[in-house]
Amino acid sequence: MKMKTIKPIILLLFALSSMSASAQRFGQTEQDSIACVRNISLYSEFFRQQDFASAFEPWYQVFRICPANHLNTFIRGRQIVMQRIAQERDAEKREKYIDLLLEVWDKRIRYFPQGQGRCKGFLLSRKANDLRTLRPQQVNEAFEMVYRAVVELGVGNDHVAPLLLFQYAVESQRSGNIDIERVVDVYEISASYLERILREQPGDTNIINALASLDAAFEPLATCDVMIPIFERRWEENKSDIAFLQNVTRVLDNANCTDAELFFTATRALHALDPSPRSAFLIARMLAAQQDWARVISYLATHADGLETDRQRVQAFLLLTQAFSQERRYREGRATALRALEIDPTEGMAHMLIGMMYAQTARDCGGDDAISRGAVYWVVVDRLERARSLNPNLPRISEHIAAFRQHFPSGDDLFFQGITEGSTWRVECWIQETTIVRSRP
Repeated sequence: MKMKTIKPIILLLFALSSMSASAQRFGQTEQDSIACVRNISLYSEFFRQQDFASAFEPWYQVFRICPANHLNTFIRGRQIVMQRIAQERDAEKREKYIDLLLEVWDKRIRYFPQGQGRCKGFLLSRKANDLRTLRPQQVNEAFEMVYRAVVELGVGNDHVAPLLLFQYAVESQRSGNIDIERVVDVYEISASYLERILREQPGDTNIINALASLDAAFEPLATCDVMIPIFERRWEENKSDIAFLQNVTRVLDNANCTDAELFFTATRALHALDPSPRSAFLIARMLAAQQDWARVISYLATHADGLETDRQRVQAFLLLTQAFSQERRYREGRATALRALEIDPTEGMAHMLIGMMYAQTARDCGGDDAISRGAVYWVVVDRLERARSLNPNLPRISEHIAAFRQHFPSGDDLFFQGITEGSTWRVECWIQETTIVRSRP
């Protein structure tokens, strides 16, 4: 008896829940449902034909009557409304269409917050972008909107929203809505967000390029006079915060404030708390400024390969080459210069450093014999000319080439030794390179 009573109740509850779900998707009444289905068919056909003008009215009925029906109502709806905005010449009507577009975003966030693998923060950041684009005077509102998206809601692994956040912060500061210190805060937030994504997706070029774009946008604002006082005010409270120290060292490095005491202090603190290839590289550069070449080698020898970007790795290997050269460890210096060239074959400085090391060992390798010693300068000039062809702006490169040519053997030396100009010559010693015989100019 009990089973006979329970079964109809279960069926009734199921029917009611189905009606509720249907009402959400197709409107509140039977008439709504009929209108919803009819207008979906109409606007979808017009949309397929790219006839957005004809699609507007049936789409708007779907948007008004049954917004929860499908995610496409909002994806396609944005395109339809954006065309209306672009074509509308009446200012008052255009503003109403902009209001409608913002409502499209609000309802999408309400009904489909996770659609297409997106999240609320991502969608809110794109709403902010449309607001800023269509109403530039409301940039501060767009800024606060995308700030909430990134900081409070999160935007997943989206690399665009952090860039929008910083862009709008700069524009808000220029219009007098926020001060420069808030802009610095936003830079730190955006940079930390992108770095977190990069740690999860190492080597992702989109994230690497986004970080580069962020730094490039911040660079004009981040002068030493502006940044050092801001960071100094925050130092005591944040000196054990790794994220803060990372931002301080990156910002001061990019702003060429590397001779500031704060930069040294922050770099040492960062390496003590969170030793990494980047912090080791920064320490090594500081030590190079002090000409402590042995310690430069100790910091970089095991960390250069671990740096994030090709450019950083090239710079590290070039610094290692200088250190090995100063320590008269020429074979190791050449090896690190060649590593730089493996990463970037257009790096002229690597050839220049190799050539200068060859020059430093000319007497050791050539002895007192004019031909053997002069032959070392043939390969020196070979390397320097290759360096100049890649980068004509290398410091004093043409001056060095002209000076080293004066160390070539004279024409008489070659004649009496029976050596023909233009023939090939193998330079021995540690150099082991083949070159062309030339006489002193």
